[in-house]
Amino acid sequence: KQEIMIIQTHSLTKHDKAGVFALRDVNLAMDEGVYGLLGPNGAGKTTLIGILAGLIQPTAVRATVCGFDTQRQVSEVRKNIGIIPQEYLLYPEFSAYEFLDYMALLSGLDLSRQTIMRLLEEVNLASVAKKKIKSFSGGMKQRLVVAQALAHDPPVLFADEPTSGLDPEERVRFRNMFSDLGLRRTVLLSTHITEDITAVTNQLSILHKGRLIFSGSIPELLDQCRRKVWERTVAREDWVTFKDHNLILSFVHEAETHSVIARYSPLSSKVTEGSTPLTPNLEDAYMLLICQHNSEQAE
Repeated sequence: KQEIMIIQTHSLTKHDKAGVFALRDVNLAMDEGVYGLLGPNGAGKTTLIGILAGLIQPTAVRATVCGFDTQRQVSEVRKNIGIIPQEYLLYPEFSAYEFLDYMALLSGLDLSRQTIMRLLEEVNLASVAKKKIKSFSGGMKQRLVVAQALAHDPPVLFADEPTSGLDPEERVRFRNMFSDLGLRRTVLLSTHITEDITAVTNQLSILHKGRLIFSGSIPELLDQCRRKVWERTVAREDWVTFKDHNLILSFVHEAETHSVIARYSPLSSKVTEGSTPLTPNLEDAYMLLICQHNSEQAE
């Protein structure tokens, strides 16, 4: 008997009337836990979440959430999901408590005071329940949006670029919160920030130009990059030539020695003499995969 996953897509495709693809043949299977959805801006991440939430109709094939079809059973899908959108609207004159109470009533929910305070506690806002939203920082506002998404206790949570624009301290707080939420829910975290993925999950899917170019564990992806990442100190006068022959992953200028310390991957099979092998991280692997995909499309 085939196992039914909480989120499944089967050759999911979306294109416009002109034939421009936002998604093409995307196959995903996700169970309980936190899953990362990584990709550059315009890769199709928001379109994918829109389809899974029943907000966008796919062009071909199907997707299911909690066993419900996202096209034919939209009302059932929405009962089982919470969405943390990239852009949101708040009421600055409301307190945090008033906002959750009001939004729940608009959604047909009658939340008790105990439930609202529990939601605020879950996102670490219980101490400011009576304060007006206009006094909140950006991170506090986003945590309030998370509380709103959790109001009906959904088993699935979609988060679209939730840490964008946050300071380092707030980003760490968000990562810990999502890790905790993933202990009892399915959380799909869509982002273009690799550090957000590595901090909360080991499961990753990468979208690029509408195609799913990787889906699996982070260790599996890193294994594909062994012996492909190197470090080399390059004299400043040789830097332009070095850049032409290698994929530069990162580099630091050394003012005292007038040189550049480069983290790189050779564009050919030849490694520059004097280079030191490095252990690849997720950002390295991501950039190498994108570069490889672009090269294959150009051929």
